[in-house]
Amino acid sequence: MGLLLTYFYEIDQDAGKYAYYGVMGLRHRGYRVVYAVLGPNGFEIGEANPWSEWGLPSGYAVIAGISPTARLATSRHNGRRVVAIIDGPCPVEKLAETMAKNDLRDVAEELVSGDEYRWCAAIALRSDGAFIAGRGKESRRPLSIGGYGFEALYAATETAPIILMGGSPRYDLGGGEAVYGDRYSLDRVHVPGRRRTSLFEYVYLARPDSLVDGVSVYAFRREMGRQLALIHDADVDVVVGVPETAIPYAIGYAEAKHVRLEQGFVSTLGRVRTALAPVSLEERLMMLSLKLNPVPGIFEDKSIAIVDDSVVTGLTLKTVIQRLRRLHGAREVHVAVSSPRIISRCRFGVQLVDESSLIARYLSDEDVSRVLDADSLVWLPLREAVRFLREHGVEPCTECMR
Repeated sequence: MGLLLTYFYEIDQDAGKYAYYGVMGLRHRGYRVVYAVLGPNGFEIGEANPWSEWGLPSGYAVIAGISPTARLATSRHNGRRVVAIIDGPCPVEKLAETMAKNDLRDVAEELVSGDEYRWCAAIALRSDGAFIAGRGKESRRPLSIGGYGFEALYAATETAPIILMGGSPRYDLGGGEAVYGDRYSLDRVHVPGRRRTSLFEYVYLARPDSLVDGVSVYAFRREMGRQLALIHDADVDVVVGVPETAIPYAIGYAEAKHVRLEQGFVSTLGRVRTALAPVSLEERLMMLSLKLNPVPGIFEDKSIAIVDDSVVTGLTLKTVIQRLRRLHGAREVHVAVSSPRIISRCRFGVQLVDESSLIARYLSDEDVSRVLDADSLVWLPLREAVRFLREHGVEPCTECMR
């Protein structure tokens, strides 16, 4: 899920037009956005598909959640109304009720230290202009804080949306940390915690132009591509990234192998996560054709290294390999997966996959390679990804990849 808070201190400002671009910077995380816009006359609440034609009402503050499972809760007490959105398996209704009834600092302290919120990140707005954005003490979900000069405060799951709204990222919240305030004040609360952001954020979810917990996603992926090349015993002529999100990995891989990198595919859909699309299998296969249309002349009679950002079910990769062999004359197809093996569903809800469909959970590497019709297969060693992030002060959560 992606979270967004856009808060202007002057009520005559239109936060909606800025938040629109922030949501667009997070729409790779899902096909559904839920939002609440606060103006002088109260809240306007709605939902939309950010991949279709849509817009946001006017108001001086906006909160939004982007995810197939985004949940928004409201509560009212003594004339004060609260809207809250939580990223993770935590009681969003309770957070809204608590914020409606209690002092803002007490709410912030409960959010960062309470066991009920320990795995989550949350944002909330109150009708009197109070806001809160924070992470539980064991949160697996990142949250960055930024600003638009002295006029607005921004919060987002990653930094790219803050920049797209014209803002500047200022700092990243750690586990057990929150900011809160209103039009006249801003404060911060923190309890001891660790930056336990999910490794899945770095290998797949976040945009390459973002920082997550202060770490460049692009730099991480490029270095992981280099590490893959060093352990992949394959003699190749051409390297391609599949899909577009794998290009930083492919750059690092090609550099380390001293092999030509090519744009092997052109997308008609743009940066769409077909795995998140609410469509049938047949429609997903059609979307794959639109998303990954091979460029003629690159693959014929070549030994190809396909660098993929992750393999969950193997459907995308198997479809691509079959097309390269049968329609484009590839002599060999070698696969380098820029993620460790994903072997279980995330119990914190960061990745929402059907555990029975995880190809690496049930098959050996040899069997996976045979199913995909690949000449060789290598996965990113978990230790390399963890080492890189630890060197940058992040202790990633890797439970789904052990």
